Amino acid sequence: MNLLNKVVVLTGASSGLGEALARELNRYGANLILVARREDRLRRLAKDLNAEYFVYDLEHSPELLAEQIAERYGMIDVLINNAGFGEFSFLEDTTIETIESMTRINLLSPIRLTKACLRLFRPNGMVINVASQAGKLPTPKSTIYCMTKAALLQFSNALRLELKPKGIHVMTVNPGPIATEFFVRADISRKYEKNVANILLSKEKLAQTIVRAMGKKKREVNAPFWMEGSAKAYALFPRMIEWFGKSGFDKK
Repeated sequence: MNLLNKVVVLTGASSGLGEALARELNRYGANLILVARREDRLRRLAKDLNAEYFVYDLEHSPELLAEQIAERYGMIDVLINNAGFGEFSFLEDTTIETIESMTRINLLSPIRLTKACLRLFRPNGMVINVASQAGKLPTPKSTIYCMTKAALLQFSNALRLELKPKGIHVMTVNPGPIATEFFVRADISRKYEKNVANILLSKEKLAQTIVRAMGKKKREVNAPFWMEGSAKAYALFPRMIEWFGKSGFDKK
């Protein structure tokens, strides 16, 4: 995929991996439509990249956002569902409000936004869903987060088969922990971030990998490679991986 002048809608664009992706896509000449809730950051980033933006809370009516994009810009080439959050807590300590909010943001909003945007895609379009290695390799204190990412991953796999005859490619991104502000909300104690500091992914390098994978129309981007290996082993030998990996699972 040649990204020059391609219209790319990117959610969760104001910080973290979303911001890094916006900057990397801008280097390739994409026409960006950035979406996030934090107006101050989003405005600064859009100005820096000469991009368009929508201040929008995806918990509420993603379909309305698709309508606004259609009215203002017409057709699109790429949709990147990147918005999401986590919260590290045992299920018994997780509030119903958090469960519902996380499910809406991490799972339902990308599904609904994708569905609403399907009519807007030009030929040779692409949907990119940012899932997680947590969707393949579950850990304690992230039950709901793992559930939403596993569901998003399987949604993407099925959607890929549905959209292939229409010429729209679906790619998933499944990263491990990234050095971003994700942990500010996910882990108030900051214990986990400190425990995994030596394996944190660089958001800039991951963004570069994702954009290169877009050009090759890869099925998945998995990082780091050894975590993807552990996830594959878990699918085959779950009891063994749970036993050997107990110290890693308990880092939260």
